[in-house]
Amino acid sequence: MMLDIIANNNWERPIYFTGGSFGDDDYLWMKDYLQLDGLTYKLVPIRTPIDRRNPFDMGRIDTDVMYDNVKSWDWGNSESPDIYHDPETRKNAITYRSNLARLVEALIEEKKINKAKEILDLGMEKLPVKYYEYYTLVEPYISGYYEIGEKEKAREIWAQVAKKYQEQLNYFGSLNLERQYSYAEEIVTNVERYRSLIDLLLINQDREIMDKEVEEFNRNLRMFSRLYSSDEEYDDPETIRKQEEDLLKEFQNSQELPDSLNDSIVN
Repeated sequence: MMLDIIANNNWERPIYFTGGSFGDDDYLWMKDYLQLDGLTYKLVPIRTPIDRRNPFDMGRIDTDVMYDNVKSWDWGNSESPDIYHDPETRKNAITYRSNLARLVEALIEEKKINKAKEILDLGMEKLPVKYYEYYTLVEPYISGYYEIGEKEKAREIWAQVAKKYQEQLNYFGSLNLERQYSYAEEIVTNVERYRSLIDLLLINQDREIMDKEVEEFNRNLRMFSRLYSSDEEYDDPETIRKQEEDLLKEFQNSQELPDSLNDSIVN
């Protein structure tokens, strides 16, 4: 039935798929022909192949359309300190935070800096760090602020996320060795996510705060000497600069897509 509708639609009325699932069959095996318009995907006659390195970023983005849609969202009291942000609410916010981050990336790529800042501010206002957790999803916002030249705002958000990791690691560090081993998976997860946050400073070459924050990371790492060796700390300034260069090259290479993945119009 659905295939018959698509075959006879003749692009006269839009066909949308709801987000939240990623199975090929959920999109009738047409995931290469989607456009993210906000929270839903529109079927379009433009081929945008899925990036195998990031298969969850499906579809192209028309920044004008998605920007207008996002700006019209009714957020209710999402940022209110007077409500309980329960686990299900925090989980559902993942889609909002991720899709806004994708829009920001597209706007920056098109040099629409003012609009990118609007969306960054919107995301941080309506989905603040202190209520919504899933801190790795905040990293694109930190990078976005750096990219548009809002260094102080990037540092502010960075510090909020870093504090969350530090608080959790300080708790685990207060436990005896036996209990630390029982929480080893959680400890390693927090350390590596914290390390990813430090890497953002290296990638964005924020040298003014880099040395101080690297030392703070190393201090946290030393609390778990049975799980991490000193070799896994960030080293002296010269070595850090080398790590910075390597990370920057790796980041730049990850942004370059082969020609075979360029968008093409369906005949």
